[in-house]
Amino acid sequence: MPLKKILLSAYSCSPNAGSEPGIGWNWAQSIAASGHEVTVITRAINRANIDNYSNGRFCNPKFVFHDLSPLAQQLYKLPLGNYAYYLLWQYTAARRARELHRIEKFDQVQHVTWGSFRAASFMGKLGIPFIFGPVGGGEDTPNQLRAGLGWRGRLWDSFRRLSNSLLTVDPFMRSTYADACEILTTTAETLGKIPAAYRQKARVQPAAGVCLAKAPDRSPLNLPSSTQRREAALEILYVGRLVPWKGLHLALQAIASLGEKRSAVRLTVIGSGYDAPRLKRVANKLQLGNTVDWIPWMPREDLLRAFPDFDLFLFPSLHDSGGMAVLEAISFGLPVVCLDLGGPPEFVNDACGRVVSTDGADESRVVEQIAAFLSELIEDPSNLKRLSEAARERASSFTWEAHVRNVYGASLVLQAHGL
Repeated sequence: MPLKKILLSAYSCSPNAGSEPGIGWNWAQSIAASGHEVTVITRAINRANIDNYSNGRFCNPKFVFHDLSPLAQQLYKLPLGNYAYYLLWQYTAARRARELHRIEKFDQVQHVTWGSFRAASFMGKLGIPFIFGPVGGGEDTPNQLRAGLGWRGRLWDSFRRLSNSLLTVDPFMRSTYADACEILTTTAETLGKIPAAYRQKARVQPAAGVCLAKAPDRSPLNLPSSTQRREAALEILYVGRLVPWKGLHLALQAIASLGEKRSAVRLTVIGSGYDAPRLKRVANKLQLGNTVDWIPWMPREDLLRAFPDFDLFLFPSLHDSGGMAVLEAISFGLPVVCLDLGGPPEFVNDACGRVVSTDGADESRVVEQIAAFLSELIEDPSNLKRLSEAARERASSFTWEAHVRNVYGASLVLQAHGL
């Protein structure tokens, strides 16, 4: 396929990061590594990290830093002000992009972050082919599983549903979809929420990828000393924000339901969030105080070193559109337990873990299925080796290079750019 000059809109973009900043950074680096000439327009707040990382080594991709005035940045202090700021940034970034296009003559423009199907982009106004995505956010918590979210979680879930329903009358989003030559969604659920008039140009494409490089050196976690911490036959890891819809309450219930077998299990929770107090109360009520270690959020480089110390990754999210942590887990050979909701089941199958069915299942049934799989592994730990090998093999299908190839076609890979 002919090489192109591509403009990438990446509001969030930063090296050595996860989530949205990591997605923006890795799409930029990977498109450039495939041979295309890439210019990235991103927030000026990302400049220090990018400059410190690159230290002038790379001319491809190039970065253009854009932000609103310091006064406008005060919007972030208001409730939901980050969304208003984002919309203003996208509008002014598109005006900046038109000025760049007059000079650079781009062949194509792609919007990658924020990766939400509710967050508009104006890059389609450049008059060149416009790819919107990959974007997610159309996933939803099944009604029968909302009770365990707590009142704050149910309130947020209701607000999110309302926001999704307003999409059909949002003029900015309809314009975004109309301008796009292709719409990439991270899940089939989000694809189904794209207005019918534009759905024929939409397809599923994961946003998160992995670089199958040498695993980083291990470093010990900040856990209690070995005399305080009981060794377990099955070391389980959860990584993510501590918010209701991540489903950690289901994992806690599943472990508690193991009865005598719970003594063979240790759960390490790495993450922070407003739901932490409630989740710790749930753990204490279930008498899991000696079974769960709670570790605050840590730098990503330390987190990646932690993965090899565990046997299993448990991620029962109720509507996660991306699942980057799941993808990173299988790249380190950790089998994964997840629900058949959102992005994680795009990466997981029965060869490398267990995808728990929520079809018509209430909370107790979901918990029962998670517990049954944990019980299988406790009774026959030898299955972990087979699952681990399959996990690494599965991860090889979701590299950043593969994602770029799926979107732009095969082209000459020039260099790795330190992905």
